[in-house]
Amino acid sequence: MLQKESYKPQPSTEDVNLSLHISAKKTIKRLIMAIAFLGLTGAISAYFWVSEFSFPSSEWFYELFSLDEELNIPAWYSSFMLLSASLLLAVITSIKKTDKYFSYWKSLSLIFLFLSLDEAFSFHEILIIPALREAFNLLPIFFHTWVIFGIPAVVFFGFKYLRFFLDLPRQTRYLFLLATALYLGGALGMEMVSGLLRVYFGQFGVSTTIAIVIEELLEMAGTATFIYALLIYLGSLKEVIHLKIYMSQS
Repeated sequence: MLQKESYKPQPSTEDVNLSLHISAKKTIKRLIMAIAFLGLTGAISAYFWVSEFSFPSSEWFYELFSLDEELNIPAWYSSFMLLSASLLLAVITSIKKTDKYFSYWKSLSLIFLFLSLDEAFSFHEILIIPALREAFNLLPIFFHTWVIFGIPAVVFFGFKYLRFFLDLPRQTRYLFLLATALYLGGALGMEMVSGLLRVYFGQFGVSTTIAIVIEELLEMAGTATFIYALLIYLGSLKEVIHLKIYMSQS
């Protein structure tokens, strides 16, 4: 007697085509809208901080939207933007395998990956050493002592990447320069200013709080500008990028 064979579905060998269109202009507009929203909520949370949480639920709102806190919405958004920049740099790196600046693109991708993690978990705060500040009687602008280590690092990478920067297309070069000025203006410049204001006006001072808000917004604006620059540069290299994903049961 013949037994009927059970039917087993055969895996399809056809590729599934998924397309994603990314517009540099639309992306920067959306990033700016998100930054504007976070700037508004950050300013409100800063007011709650200065008023020492005199409103109901103000402390909860502050913890959620403060631009000076960790592991909240603005911190994760900034971390996500930096991670996005790292991924775009990784894509450019894969295209530039035979380029003389291949290692520069790869290093930049790793640097932005570290910056993304640092934005989320504030590794740099390990270098805030009160004993160092007191031992050397440092100026108030070095209240956050990590900038003493940050400035030489920026100068080093500036010289290392000078030739790379000068060889970029003009539009990309200008956008990179603007992004760097905005980001470092916040991360280093306003960090030093906020340290100075904290020494003279205290942690709860209005001017100190305003400086912190400006600092974070400049960092976000710098990262958004850099993402915009990378998208434009990537578009000049490849109009279509094919991403292959292989699924397996084993």
